[in-house]
Amino acid sequence: MTAAPEQAGLLQETPVGLGTAAPVGHGCNRPASGPDVTRMSDQELAEHLAMSTTHPLALPAMTAVALALAGAPAHAADVPVATPPIRAFCIDFNWGEGGPNGFAPPGLWADASPAAHVAWYAGLGCNVIQTFAVSCNGYAWYKGGVVPPQPGLIEDFLTDTVRLGHRQGLLVMGYFCVGANTRWGQLHPELSYGTPSAPHIPFTTAYLDDLDGAIADALIRTGMDGFMIDWVWNPGDLDGGALRWLECEQQMYQELFAEAFPGKDQVSAERELDFRRRAIARCWSRIRSAARRANPKAVVWLSCCNVNAPVLANSGLFREVDWLMNEATDPGTLAAVAGMKGPHTRLIQCVVGWGEAHDARRIVTDPANQHLGLYGFAKPGPTSLPLPLADYHDRDLASFTGNDRNIAVLARAFTGRSLELVVTQDDDGRITLRPATATLHGSSPIVMEGQVGHWGNPDDSVSWLADVRQPGRFTVQVEYACERDLGGSSFVIAVAGQELGMRSEETGSWRTYRTFPAGPVEVTSAGRQTVTVRPDPKTPWHAISLKSVTLVPAP
Repeated sequence: MTAAPEQAGLLQETPVGLGTAAPVGHGCNRPASGPDVTRMSDQELAEHLAMSTTHPLALPAMTAVALALAGAPAHAADVPVATPPIRAFCIDFNWGEGGPNGFAPPGLWADASPAAHVAWYAGLGCNVIQTFAVSCNGYAWYKGGVVPPQPGLIEDFLTDTVRLGHRQGLLVMGYFCVGANTRWGQLHPELSYGTPSAPHIPFTTAYLDDLDGAIADALIRTGMDGFMIDWVWNPGDLDGGALRWLECEQQMYQELFAEAFPGKDQVSAERELDFRRRAIARCWSRIRSAARRANPKAVVWLSCCNVNAPVLANSGLFREVDWLMNEATDPGTLAAVAGMKGPHTRLIQCVVGWGEAHDARRIVTDPANQHLGLYGFAKPGPTSLPLPLADYHDRDLASFTGNDRNIAVLARAFTGRSLELVVTQDDDGRITLRPATATLHGSSPIVMEGQVGHWGNPDDSVSWLADVRQPGRFTVQVEYACERDLGGSSFVIAVAGQELGMRSEETGSWRTYRTFPAGPVEVTSAGRQTVTVRPDPKTPWHAISLKSVTLVPAP
């Protein structure tokens, strides 16, 4: 069992003092039922909030540091507070087998413990918990609201997570999947493209009324500090599919353009794009309005897997959202957003979630990314949690693969620990250097399918840090693949101040590997040694698929 963060001493190690806030009482004694805030006018809602002793704004404020993290004013004293970096994580209840589509079925993970989850997040080193108000299956993670709770929900999960998270000085965010909701699709088949695990909901007035009510209800009942909005896409925005022009979409057309629908065959590509952009703009307006009515300080956080999508370029959503996250694997794509976002908008890069497609260590250690917040998500394990925290903090990074390696990187980055990957010499004296333990320098090489590939830039290189316990003479061997007609590139293997030159040979394909001798080297002393592979500018560079470099003890 994971020790409570106070007992484990992890909160004392958390930078910027986020783990030392006094309890704030959010969510305490919250009623299981109450006035239906979703049906109130703005004036009625304002009066209700002013009188409510359970609304978060009527309760003691969070610490100035936590407010600075959220982007809110520091406090009444107006004491300047440095904005802490965003360190966020999500144990993703959208994942799980057994549902009617790719989403978790209703009730899966309903036995999750808020206390155990908050302890895990705090121990990882997060200052922001991203959990769920309503997940993609359409059921809520809190009780007594306008959206039915997950079947069998044992504890008032979101409300209790907020209360316990605030005691640790953590922000707690909910979640809404805007473009997909299985329950909505099942209840309203005429207003949905079925119920796939993909964006399937036209942003009709009826749907936006429902979403508006769910957002306001969750903010008020749970005291959450804000929420992530995911999949703010029309049907077809992600996969390029055409609109079906359902009857409800024809009505949307009339509302958005103030003119009659001209017929399915009369809508040009340009007009359809305009329709999609207007639909998203109206949806965002309703989301923002609901959040501001329920809690003017609520953080609205956009997760976007394609920040270059034409439906979002130069949109009000990008300008007005509080936090904007790139869920795709390349943080470089955020550069295109820099001129589109609002001056207050904080940028976040997702570094965990898509297995080896994400390279958290590379992103975190790149100085060009130091201005970005960091986020990761992972499928729950059998206990509804990922691996135990001790594994992520104490095991060697090289012992992990995929998502777990990236989580281990975040655990170290969040708590200020070393991200070095050190390869240990085998008992027989061999030193085997594989892509999983490599450090990639530059933007082109990536690790995938057990090899370093896409290495198109001759200025980029790959290196390893090896712990040599038995120094001596070694023969260096390089295993790689090279496509037909792309051989002849010169490259260098540098070991302990010695350089071995090689020229690539064709092996028949990018996945037909052969092992080639590079030559002898001598390592004269024990300790850490860097081994580097880099292109040699004497010839034009064509990529190789690098599988391994091995130092074999010479006889």
